[in-house]
Amino acid sequence: MELFYKQTLHLLDTELDRIRKALERLPEEMIWRRGREGTNSVGNLCLHLAGNEYHNVVSAIGNKPFVRERSEEFLAERTHTGAELLEHLTYVRDESRKEIERLTGEDLERVVTVVYPPGAEIASYQKTILEILSHTTAHYSYHTGQIVYMTRLFQSGNERLLKWKH
Repeated sequence: MELFYKQTLHLLDTELDRIRKALERLPEEMIWRRGREGTNSVGNLCLHLAGNEYHNVVSAIGNKPFVRERSEEFLAERTHTGAELLEHLTYVRDESRKEIERLTGEDLERVVTVVYPPGAEIASYQKTILEILSHTTAHYSYHTGQIVYMTRLFQSGNERLLKWKH
């Protein structure tokens, strides 16, 4: 497997482990707490990350059926426990891993279509696999940072989620 694919999976797995730690640390009622009206909860962000990763990697790159209700990711409230969210994220990662491990060096420049259904208010687009994996990894890291920060705010103690003092 190409080094880029290995690094992509390593980065995604590192972020998933941070989310696992956050979900294990938060009481169930805090997983769905929103900071204020119009913001997302940790639960919403977990659903969104799973949806985005499946959409980009499994559906677009892996050419599997499109299965996503993007708006529901943000509207959901108390639909899953922390354990269920982690199970869902892990399932999606396992499916993504299968697709990424099938790729070759030549596939990096292959163009695939990321399809959005009519009414999604997002236009379908084409990008190379390199661009899609880079974007998916950055997107995952961005929202993981939000989850880590929210966990720090919402947890009852002052324990650090990561090894750094921040």
